[in-house]
Amino acid sequence: MKKETVFNITHYQLNHLITNIDTGEIALPDLQRPFVWDNGKVRDLFDSLYKGLPIGMLILWKINENNNEFKPIGLNKKTTPSKLIIDGQQRLTALYAVITGSEIIDKDYKHKQIKIAYNPFEEVFEVQNVIIENDPLWISNITDIFKGNLFSFVNGFIDNLKEKRPDFEFDEGKVQDNISSLKTLETSYQIRAIELASSLDPEEVSEIFVRINSAGKALNQSDFIFTLMSLYWPEGKDEFENFSYEAKKPAEIGNSSFNVINEQPTNENLLRSTISYSFLRGRLRYAYLILKGRNLENKITTEDERVKNFNILKEGVGKVLDLVNWHQFISIIQATGFVNEKMIGSKNALYQTYALYLLGLKYGLKHNELKSTIARWFVFGILTRRYTSSPESIIELELSNFREQDNIIEYLEGIMASELTNDFWEVTLPQRLKSSRSNPAESTYIASKIFEDNNVLFSEIKLKDYLSPLINSPKKQVEKHHIFPKNYLKKDMKLKQVDFNQIANMIYIDYHINIRISDMPPHEYWGIVLDECSESTRDFVSNNYTAAYDLPQEFWNMDYFDFLNQRRKLMANSIKRYYEKL
Repeated sequence: MKKETVFNITHYQLNHLITNIDTGEIALPDLQRPFVWDNGKVRDLFDSLYKGLPIGMLILWKINENNNEFKPIGLNKKTTPSKLIIDGQQRLTALYAVITGSEIIDKDYKHKQIKIAYNPFEEVFEVQNVIIENDPLWISNITDIFKGNLFSFVNGFIDNLKEKRPDFEFDEGKVQDNISSLKTLETSYQIRAIELASSLDPEEVSEIFVRINSAGKALNQSDFIFTLMSLYWPEGKDEFENFSYEAKKPAEIGNSSFNVINEQPTNENLLRSTISYSFLRGRLRYAYLILKGRNLENKITTEDERVKNFNILKEGVGKVLDLVNWHQFISIIQATGFVNEKMIGSKNALYQTYALYLLGLKYGLKHNELKSTIARWFVFGILTRRYTSSPESIIELELSNFREQDNIIEYLEGIMASELTNDFWEVTLPQRLKSSRSNPAESTYIASKIFEDNNVLFSEIKLKDYLSPLINSPKKQVEKHHIFPKNYLKKDMKLKQVDFNQIANMIYIDYHINIRISDMPPHEYWGIVLDECSESTRDFVSNNYTAAYDLPQEFWNMDYFDFLNQRRKLMANSIKRYYEKL
């Protein structure tokens, strides 16, 4: 059966689009915020407009034909929006910012005005710079043309040019026509738009977006939730953005979200923690419906339900962005040995664990009661790759259990005990260490060595200090070293990269010692390097190289592949001991 058409194509005059955005009739939903275009791209956009070239179609989504469900964005809007911009936000933001002179927020979260210059003699556009600003042949900011009286502006421009360049000959009529041509783009240029029906749901809208614009950013459920926040609670979106921005560098005054492992959350990371905590939901699709006012039990959508659920969201955002909660949680992660965010391969594991930590506090547990279980759950999530495949389904199932009970520790401990069996430690984990690529098993192993406060091999440098993100050095003190050197394995044993780059053949070592070892096999360098160490280091390494570094006894005399097998077992056992100590 032929489906009913879910879109129509229409044309907008440029000034009508600007007016509709200014009044709030069309809502810029922050789907791709902040503004990511550079000024050169904005210049090219106006050049295309001026030459009558197409600038692409917009995709708009009708929100509500009765226009009574959504609130305006900001306090100065004159009406409620009836359409959201699904594709074309960057283009419209650029047009709106230049024509109205409004500031944008750039990718560094700084407020700035986009200034595009125009030369009416050569009919070219350029990004404003100091030279152009002082050149009377240029209109240094075309915003002045769109905002002011055209007749007064042209006369002022010509009078200024005659004063500063009396020797310059030009056709005043042509200059007036060219400036007028730019000004009249507001009414002469038509922009095509696809308007999607209000009956479509977010998943259908996202699919249409991808089909129409396969090169664009595929929308996801978080985009639509942020759209709702922009409509109903724009301050909440700002709070997420401020928290994310402040995590990028230490605060000059006061406290901030900047942290010791240099974890820099995205808005979506924080949103997922909030949705898990607030609604016990892992699927953002459900959260979107809830925030629209849908009761998932009776399938009825009401304004009262929307208001109630947004109040729940606000309370959740407050907990997630609370600096005490955030830093207490980060301290748990750091204490596990994951001292650098680069070691954390799964952000889903990190932010779902954060939500579980907050739920524990909500259910009346104290930080000290929670930290052991939360620490092990985080490591468990990383090590087992729990949230790598179908994370929303797994989180949804996890959280559904707390709708009936609130014994979070008992539940989490039960899952960990059921999955971390002897087979996992003795078979699965060694097999996962059989790899030449970095993976969660390797990062967990490194964390275990940091947790044990290990020194780097043959050194008094602490591994945790070397891997700390707060330490910057122009030259690396420590490097990953091939225990059986790479060139030795290539030349003498004719092995391939996949063999000599095995995780079990790697260990951190002082880079001076690494240079000293060069291509020597371990039966040659071991004694030489030990003799050159300090007495305390020599004694420790000689007596503890198996316990501290998981190197098999007299490994230097072993067959290389036997060495790998034995070391993987030692590494897996080391990870197990570490996990049990957390």
